[in-house]
Amino acid sequence: MNVHMSESLFIYNERSGSCDPAIVSEIKDLFARGGWPIGQVRTIDDGPLPTARQLDEVGIGLAIVLGGDGSLAAAAQALTGWDGTLLALPGGTMNLLAHRLHGDLDPVEIVAAYLDGRGTVLHTPVIRGDDITAYTGIIVGPTAAWGNVREALRNRDLAALAEKVPEALTATFEGPAVSLEGDDTSYPAIFVEPGVKGLRAYGVLASNAGELFGHGWAWLSGDFRDGPSESLGVAASMKLESEAPTLDLLVDGEKATANTPLDLRIAQSGVRFFAAQGDSGWR
Repeated sequence: MNVHMSESLFIYNERSGSCDPAIVSEIKDLFARGGWPIGQVRTIDDGPLPTARQLDEVGIGLAIVLGGDGSLAAAAQALTGWDGTLLALPGGTMNLLAHRLHGDLDPVEIVAAYLDGRGTVLHTPVIRGDDITAYTGIIVGPTAAWGNVREALRNRDLAALAEKVPEALTATFEGPAVSLEGDDTSYPAIFVEPGVKGLRAYGVLASNAGELFGHGWAWLSGDFRDGPSESLGVAASMKLESEAPTLDLLVDGEKATANTPLDLRIAQSGVRFFAAQGDSGWR
């Protein structure tokens, strides 16, 4: 991969779980020492995110984004159709997209790989449906209430954690279950992630205290996919059903809702990402 020395933009989320001023400074220094000083720097909260057209108009060919899955997804959506490259750096509570792109490399190692011309640039698999685009995955169903737990964790709010964990447990047990069309088995929630072979679905298991503890620990550890679940297969498209008229969602970790039933399909991202480990992060 040849590094294209065009103008660059650095966006970071200063509220994210693992973003700090020292990392921001080190990233800027790395580009400067590599002979490619970053042209523009802003936080993700400094007004609307730039669009593909805006970056093309000023000749920016690289957007560096330091944040969690929600920040990276928002930037990628804003840049749909852009001809440049998005360099995604892990800097949030959950960093599943950056992990798929770069494995276990930290932000400094990822930038070094990019500047050294290692890695590749690619369109990633994404989930689309009902005005939704997900780059890492969607949790569909009542256990999306665990997203409130994540918010409390991100804000280091122990009082809110004490309140939100019981609420999430109640929602898990008492909320309307969800299922895949054509499958009689229902679940407290279904997790769907994009892959090279299509959408991959998992039924979340939460029938006893041990499984619920497993989900809580997975959230607190930073990867909700590690909670107890069972595989529901792979397909190019899926329809999720429930007795409830609307579905609670976590889309790349951010709360959302959708009408029932929810139709999802596999697609490709509208922006190209730098990937230090190629496409090996997707199954």
